[in-house]
Amino acid sequence: MPLKRIKDFAPNYIESFDGKDFIGFNVYTKKTGKKVGYIKDILVDEMGYFRYFVVDFGLWVFNKQVMLPVGYTRIDYEARKVFVIGVDRKQVESLPAYNEQIDVDSEYEENLREAYFNITSGIDSAVPLLENQVPQIKQADAGYVNYDYAQAAELYELSDRHHRVIKEYQYRLIAKHQLVTENERVEQLIVASSTSSNQVTYKNKLTRSACLIFNPVAGQSDSKQDLVTIKSILEPEFDLDIRMTTPNKDADEIAKEAVEQGAQIIIASGGDGTLSAAAEAVVGTRIPLGVISRGTANAFATALGIPVTIPAACQTILGGKTRIVDAAYCNGRPMVLLAGIGFEAETVKRAHRDVKNRFGMLAYVLAGIHELRNLEFFETRIETEDKVISLNAAAITVANAAPPTSVLAQGPAALLVDDGLLDVTIVAPTNTISAIAAAYNLLQSAYSGEVANRPDTGFLRARSIKISTNPAQRVVVDGELMGKTPIDVECVPGGLTIIVPSLPGECTQEKLDGLPNLRVEPKNPPTVG
Repeated sequence: MPLKRIKDFAPNYIESFDGKDFIGFNVYTKKTGKKVGYIKDILVDEMGYFRYFVVDFGLWVFNKQVMLPVGYTRIDYEARKVFVIGVDRKQVESLPAYNEQIDVDSEYEENLREAYFNITSGIDSAVPLLENQVPQIKQADAGYVNYDYAQAAELYELSDRHHRVIKEYQYRLIAKHQLVTENERVEQLIVASSTSSNQVTYKNKLTRSACLIFNPVAGQSDSKQDLVTIKSILEPEFDLDIRMTTPNKDADEIAKEAVEQGAQIIIASGGDGTLSAAAEAVVGTRIPLGVISRGTANAFATALGIPVTIPAACQTILGGKTRIVDAAYCNGRPMVLLAGIGFEAETVKRAHRDVKNRFGMLAYVLAGIHELRNLEFFETRIETEDKVISLNAAAITVANAAPPTSVLAQGPAALLVDDGLLDVTIVAPTNTISAIAAAYNLLQSAYSGEVANRPDTGFLRARSIKISTNPAQRVVVDGELMGKTPIDVECVPGGLTIIVPSLPGECTQEKLDGLPNLRVEPKNPPTVG
């Protein structure tokens, strides 16, 4: 399939890039840091996926332009720099030249891949890829007429680590192109349905389809008026399918039905529990999830900077900017925020619906004060990918995302929602006074960005976490009680696409010293002899 210049594929592509452009970025060699050219163009496939940067190497290689697979690059977006991995001047000279008059068809790409194969054929594919190396291409792939770029994912796919911003823009470009294509298809059908040449045909742009999942019992406000406000803002722009949660039909079931029926956007309006349930249907689908918070805590919206007032949240959804963040599963149940064991779960249990309706967020504070009087330790076993930790604790929080107000999740301070890791905070105060001091220290960590530094507070990060306790402890997931320990939590990196107001660096990974009865053992200790 022929490639296209990005301007030919989407003349207004810059709108999907927040008004910013990668064309014009300076190009440097990764090994020497020397400036060697600039990005002159971007070539995309028929879907809109970035495949090549067109690099003008200027005087470095006699004004030569070449097509550079996106996987050969590392991008510093803030500095407007693109670094080329593992290609030197002599190798650039051996690559086919590119100019705008060339029809980049399958034959041209075949020759180009052959040239890159000659460059990389000396690399041992069994050796892990280093920063100054380039991926190896299988020679058999070079002759495919309809080339499957997934066969050389290291060359053609953008990674979350090195291309996060441009990957986000790529998804926006693809989504917008699909919408425009669908609009054009519908317009053609409308025109074709005209029965006579003198009939006036009205061509109406297809609006985006969105399913609004509305929890009528969430929060303390007037749900009927809330829905009127939401409809007044969203219905002019969306083909809005409004579905209410009921005691017999939760948000997860509604969201699954909407996805199966082709909804382009899922919008969840309710508390964090409603959002968590709706998220299950869109994990891994790239279907955008809009958030209109109407709960008591509204922790997920706060963690991602999404407005918690209805008009502002609706305007955020209309803006259409998205961010890819992690999701998680706790004992097979979707988790967008956190799982709390011990103190937090007992606090949530005490802050029941009637109390929350009366006092709002203050209900959690009052419940927490009461639970401080009954603070109890429990034996804990925490298993990660590489270690087993045994200790005593009073509260453990496993967080995928958490705002500063989720105090017991703030041990690592810099909670990242897109790092592919879970953040675990362990609190083990000896008495009520030290519990208050630990909570205050965690709150300071949340707002200062500095990790918690008390002997009775620890934290760690891991991709998967298994926790068992003795005795069994209550567990709360995304604000909803879900039984007792043990729990098994697994992160799903990049699992959710969230509609946010705007798009958004190294932190301490672990601190366990000082926790009572601490014992850390390698998960699979090597055998000797």
